[in-house]
Parts: sequence; C-alpha cells; structure tokens
Amino acid sequence: MPDALPIPADLLALRRARDAAWAELNTYVAEVEALRREQYPDPEQTDVRAMWEPEQRKRLAELRAARDAAVLAVRRHPTMVRALAEGCWAATDVALFRAAEPAPEPADAG
Repeated sequence: MPDALPIPADLLALRRARDAAWAELNTYVAEVEALRREQYPDPEQTDVRAMWEPEQRKRLAELRAARDAAVLAVRRHPTMVRALAEGCWAATDVALFRAAEPAPEPADAG
C-alpha cells in the first residue's frame, strides 16, 4: 500500500469538525428516540413513535446537512484530492483517522 500523505493542520481540523457533526447528529437521534419511546411506550404505538414531530424532523435535516457538508469538506480538501489522484487515499484516510483520535489519558504516576 502506498504511504500516506502528511496530514496538514487544516485537514485535521476539518476531520474533527466532521466527527463532531456526526456525534451531534447521533446524540440528537438518540435523544429524540428516547423521548418518543417515553411518550409512546406501548408496543402497539410503534408506528406513531416512529413519526417525529415537524420541528424534530426539521432539526434532523439541519444536522444531516451539517454532517454532509463536513464530510464533503474533508473529501474535497486538497490533500485528500491529491491522495486519491496518487493512489494513497486509503492510507491517508487511515492516517487522518489516527491523527484525529483523542490523545490517551496519561497514566497515573502515583
């Protein structure tokens, strides 16, 4: 596999923004689903439970649009475009993923 391209700081920031957008979307979906299960707990209410309120659907669409824009920003970054052209996209994507991971907590010295 070809070597990954270096990961510039602006690409790393875009990747972290992308991850944050995904997290915000996932959190919102989980919160709304929990609320709907609370509002409509009976097994025969699954159809109504699945129908979100208009304001919930609007917010979901906004969060999805933000996530999609963040994903595209990463894919369209010059480094990722170059990586695709040079055949090292997969390695660069893995390097970007690893660079975006949170730093491990330091071990307790005492």
